[in-house]
Amino acid sequence: MKTIFTLLLAICSLAVSADNGKYEKAMLDNIQSIYTAASTADLDRLTNTFSRIGDAEKDKWEPYYYASLSQVFKAFRIKDAQVQDKVLDEALVSLSKADDLSANNSEIKAMEGFIYMIKIGVDPGTRGQTLSPKIYGLFTKAMQLDPNNPRAVLFMGQMQMGTAEFFGQPLDQSCQLIMKSLEMFDTQASSNPLAPTWGSYGLEEWTSKCNGAE
Repeated sequence: MKTIFTLLLAICSLAVSADNGKYEKAMLDNIQSIYTAASTADLDRLTNTFSRIGDAEKDKWEPYYYASLSQVFKAFRIKDAQVQDKVLDEALVSLSKADDLSANNSEIKAMEGFIYMIKIGVDPGTRGQTLSPKIYGLFTKAMQLDPNNPRAVLFMGQMQMGTAEFFGQPLDQSCQLIMKSLEMFDTQASSNPLAPTWGSYGLEEWTSKCNGAE
């Protein structure tokens, strides 16, 4: 009887392992497609794919995170401010589902702050003052949860730089964070194969502002 039970347990373990392998492969293939998407329609399809995976897996936060990221990438391609704002709202809806499954997740907090930071750009005059405390709070939380998260450090640096430039203040503090994130992107590592790795694209534009500012 003990032998039969052990055999059944081994078969079940193999089945779970195979399912996890299929899930990871599907996720990795679609994650890579976010970075190479040719159109906003492609990004919409990826959002729908990640959402379907999330609905099926139920206990995994990564599919909804990447559904949100697909919408963020789409928002960057939209010039109409009102349409962009609506897409960012949809990104927040997907991200809230990820947050429900993984509370106190540094990547999710960093992404939420990043989305609100983009939303300031839609209407800086009215949103800058109201959203800034929320964004700083989210980035601070993300850095507390994982001090080695390069996205959290970079986004905080970008937010501080934008604020400093607006008020004509020195860039020293923001540049320290941005330069620190550059090193962290080069060394980031995770035991989770689906962990986010994006964020370093265009970093040169930010570091170029720091020449002589540190």
